Amino acid sequence: MLRLALIVMAVVLVAVSPASATLLFDDISRANSSPPRDLERGSPLAAITVSVLTSINQIGARMDLNSSGNLKFLIFDLNSHGLLFGTGPTAYADDGLTFKVSPVFSDFVLTPGIVYGIGAIADVAGNWSVGVPLLGTTPNFTQNNITADAHRNGNVSNFASPALLGDAQVMGLVQLFGVGPTQAVPEPATLGLLAAGFGLLTAAGRRLGGRRERRPPFLKDDLENCGRTSRPSERK
Repeated sequence: MLRLALIVMAVVLVAVSPASATLLFDDISRANSSPPRDLERGSPLAAITVSVLTSINQIGARMDLNSSGNLKFLIFDLNSHGLLFGTGPTAYADDGLTFKVSPVFSDFVLTPGIVYGIGAIADVAGNWSVGVPLLGTTPNFTQNNITADAHRNGNVSNFASPALLGDAQVMGLVQLFGVGPTQAVPEPATLGLLAAGFGLLTAAGRRLGGRRERRPPFLKDDLENCGRTSRPSERK
């Protein structure tokens, strides 16, 4: 029974554990310009919304740094200008126009109804890849319930203490990695498996406890008799 309980619990842990991080969002298909950005003008951020709770744990930003430098990856609320999340400085080489991807961080849950400004800020100048809308009706880009606004982006400056500048009207280019849609609580089936697993573990523990309480048929007197040594005179 103990073995069965352990198997059930292992299955439950696999069921509730997050999946490996994957690429959830990439709007590279909208790239059509790489304007230069100095430190005063700041770095562009993608205006991102989601239609369901979505967990991310890595951010990629596409740029061509003028020299090797450091990046901080950031998540702002574009409407309130509040900084919601930021990584520490990470060094990147000057390797041309590529996505610079952040280290993995603890899951950040994107919530419907909030317009996020997501991207990176650099401590060196460079060219940042964006999507300039060719028409006033250029559609937004949506992938896996994540949407980038084609007509809005944030701008962030001050590497030491990042803060938002005014918005602009282009699409910021980012990659977002994570486990995707997030469930607030386990499904009923998962809860049932958890209950079954704990029940089996409890029953197995009681059985083992009962076995430990049983005494062997030979007790104190028998042990004393077994320990006696016959003397030579007693053998006669």
